[in-house]
Amino acid sequence: MFSSQSGSELTEAFVVEPMFLTRPDGEQEPYLAEEVPTEENGGVSEDGLTVTYTLREGVTWSDGEPLTAEDLAFTVDVAQDPDGAALPDPEYASVESTEVVDEQTLEVTMSDPQPGYLQLFQQILPEHEFDSTAVQADDPQARMPLGTGPFVLADWASGDQITLERNEAYWRDPELPRLDGINVKIVPEAQTALSGFINGDYDTVFFFTAGDLAEIGEAQADGAQAEIATVPDMVGSVEWLWLNHSDGGDPDTPHPVLGDPAVREAIDRGIDREAIIDDVLKGYGTLSGSLVYSGIGASELEPPGHDPDAARRVLEEAGWELGSDGVREKGGERASLRFQTISGDQTRALYQQIIQQDMKDIGIELNIENVPSNRLFDSRDEGGLLASGDFDIAMSRDGLFPDPAIWLEVFASRTIPSEENPAGFSYSHWSNEEYDELEQTAATTIDPEERVEAVREADRIFTEERVAIPIYASAAGYAWNPTLTNVETDYWDGIWTPASSAEWALSAE
Repeated sequence: MFSSQSGSELTEAFVVEPMFLTRPDGEQEPYLAEEVPTEENGGVSEDGLTVTYTLREGVTWSDGEPLTAEDLAFTVDVAQDPDGAALPDPEYASVESTEVVDEQTLEVTMSDPQPGYLQLFQQILPEHEFDSTAVQADDPQARMPLGTGPFVLADWASGDQITLERNEAYWRDPELPRLDGINVKIVPEAQTALSGFINGDYDTVFFFTAGDLAEIGEAQADGAQAEIATVPDMVGSVEWLWLNHSDGGDPDTPHPVLGDPAVREAIDRGIDREAIIDDVLKGYGTLSGSLVYSGIGASELEPPGHDPDAARRVLEEAGWELGSDGVREKGGERASLRFQTISGDQTRALYQQIIQQDMKDIGIELNIENVPSNRLFDSRDEGGLLASGDFDIAMSRDGLFPDPAIWLEVFASRTIPSEENPAGFSYSHWSNEEYDELEQTAATTIDPEERVEAVREADRIFTEERVAIPIYASAAGYAWNPTLTNVETDYWDGIWTPASSAEWALSAE
């Protein structure tokens, strides 16, 4: 049995399978596909507008029907049907036409080059299971999807438990999967799931933070049974300080304190990241200081060191004088800021206090005002503090993507929340034309070297401007009961891939 907060994540680990799997370095390898299409092998046209996808032969759905190119074409049609419930996807939105060449081959023509063309077909839909391309979220086939993966959904009790059974028609090997089934317990509270794992109630949990791994490590010393594995070359998530560059969400009106580059630099230099990693995370984290950590175009920039003397000097040279109460001020503006994160996160609260003291030591006052998750992350229309620009500094954790173009978009001007763009997610409310141009280059060019150059230059601007301040990077980490064997972490999604879960077995112990 394993624990999940919603259960929906399990489909990509057990039930459905992608065309390609991503390695920790961002490189792709074929899975349901016969090969990775490239310009060199003729799978991508010279202008980047036509991509040919070829399916591996012998792949079947769990009902025994063959997977064909018709299913790929149907998946595109569903993604583009305005009457359906599919979420907008930029890769599918760029598809102009599809042509089924034969049972195993689909030719896709794009309106413009899409460097993320390998992100298509992460989930494929079986055409023979649906009556229409206007698939709705409450359709039975959408809730209990048919897949090509090692397990099939047998039962889904909303908010409680999901039961998976062995796919007897699994195409890879008659001996796979090795387990007869898996029970997924839905546990909404992350701390409850962690405690349950430590107590032996669950064989694993869908997601562990660096703080969780530290707690599990301490429990091991007290006799708890657990295997812990990290993937050093792959960053699973990054802890950030979102800095509000605006006054009230308007990027053209600088924040009265954080609008000063000297203040942002002082904050960056003043944080003792090593204390957080060593004292709170027990080593389950690495120093970080830039935007792109792993995958394509991974940063070559060195993380900043802890230098409070330099932080004080930067502030003094910029005219921020120390007041009698220990808080700096300039032009009548005190360096007193709200410091917010999600309430109830015990680990984060510990290093929030470390950062608060670090800032006090250089003359910046941080007032901790934590709030519920929805209050922080709701959309602009719903009054979310980040989207509305109604905050100073906020701390959150974000997962990374193998393709950095997706992450660069988070800080692009076009994604700043506004009245015209209420669903925007660029919470720093920062705008930079050069960065925007580089972000677009990374999002549209298919030339690998040009993409890497654009990504790294955008990363340099982000880092120099201190658009947001990374605190630490957490290597992708997993933990499981030692009775669960054959657990592999070879791919971007770690143990949560069908390539891994099909091999899982239980020892006799």
